[in-house]
Amino acid sequence: MTDIQTQYGVIHDGGSCCDDYDNINIYQQTDSRIVKLQGPALRAFKAAEQRITPKRMRVRGKTRHILITGIGWRDCALQRQLWLSDPQRYANPDGSKHCRGLAIDVDQGQRWTGRTTAGTLAAIKKALLLEGWHYAVPGEPWHTSYVVSG
Repeated sequence: MTDIQTQYGVIHDGGSCCDDYDNINIYQQTDSRIVKLQGPALRAFKAAEQRITPKRMRVRGKTRHILITGIGWRDCALQRQLWLSDPQRYANPDGSKHCRGLAIDVDQGQRWTGRTTAGTLAAIKKALLLEGWHYAVPGEPWHTSYVVSG
C-alpha cells in the first residue's frame, strides 16, 4: 500500500484489496443517501458539492448534492463477485478504486431545476475535476476516481 498526500490529507492506495482502511468515513448526504469514502476523498467530494451550490442556497444552509449510484465504497467480496460476473465491466478487486474508497459512480439521470441533464452533469464533472477527481475510464462517463488517473 502507498500513502499519497493530497490537498485534503493522506489517502491509501495500491496493494491487495483491503476492507479495513483506517480513514474510511461516512457522509449522510440525505435521509436516504450515504457516501462512504476515504476521508480526503470525502472532503474533496463535499468541496465539489459546495462548488455547485449557488451562494443563495449556501447562505440558507442548503447544499446541492452530487448524487451517486451505490455508496462509492465496495467491499472486496462484492467487487470480486462483480468482476467474476463481468471482467470487461468491473475491475479486479486488487485494482479497484471502489474498494479503496477512492471512486464514485455519478448518477447520470440527475438534473437541477432550470438545467438540462447534460448541463447538470457538465457542472458536476467540472466541480469534481477542480477538487482532484479524474475521469479515466474510457466509455464510463459516470466513473471517477480521486487523485488517481489510471
